[in-house]
Amino acid sequence: MNVAFLLDADNLSSASDVDQVFDHFRRLGVTVTVRRAYGGTEKLAGIKEVLRKHAVRSFINQGKGTTDAALIIDAMDLMHHDALPGMVAIGSSDADFAPLAVRLREDGIRVLCFALRDKADADALALVYDEVMYLDGAARAERAEPAPRAARKAPATKKAVAAPRAPAAKAVPVPKASANKVFATDDEFEDILEAVPALLSGEQVPLNDVTKQLRDAKVLGRSAKSTALLGRYAADFRLTPERNPAYVQWIKR
Repeated sequence: MNVAFLLDADNLSSASDVDQVFDHFRRLGVTVTVRRAYGGTEKLAGIKEVLRKHAVRSFINQGKGTTDAALIIDAMDLMHHDALPGMVAIGSSDADFAPLAVRLREDGIRVLCFALRDKADADALALVYDEVMYLDGAARAERAEPAPRAARKAPATKKAVAAPRAPAAKAVPVPKASANKVFATDDEFEDILEAVPALLSGEQVPLNDVTKQLRDAKVLGRSAKSTALLGRYAADFRLTPERNPAYVQWIKR
């Protein structure tokens, strides 16, 4: 699948932002055919090296407050000349491009958004984009990784010391009882990997894609939450970021 990436460099203006976007594209296995960045002279100059690394074309605006207009006009021009692929990704945390996203979707184009969580209006973005990826969330999750690992080790130590192993006996039936209400098979863990083969790579997979494939395979019920299912296997699946997870990764051991 091909994708066009249109960056509001006045909004996402760091090299790490751009690198994270292209890392995401690589994980998805998509080809970025259109790569453009719009912004003021100073903003574009500050990230010129990373733009050059990813072969992104720069478009200087016509003064303060004109970046959004430049991006929108260019996007519509590309669309009317049939130069846009079936997926467009907009790099911006604000909702200024909501009308553009709606118009592109009317033309059958899937529209994604890359944003910074602390700058974004999450509710407004969720209304108009097919999917929203928060770049800063991934960075925080990596820094917080050691904490959950320690938390998983603590219960194991207690079970080894306690002779009766009462806590373990109580924990076993709980997930099975829950699974019988929602899932078609008993071996949930193997069913998850079979339903979502992309997880076998050990790379991060968008949670929305995982949820859809689990439901298509009848592993997850229509009203059930994938985060609840995956949370029962916290030692095997990492959800990032911790709040409002957007990605799932199988932890190979």
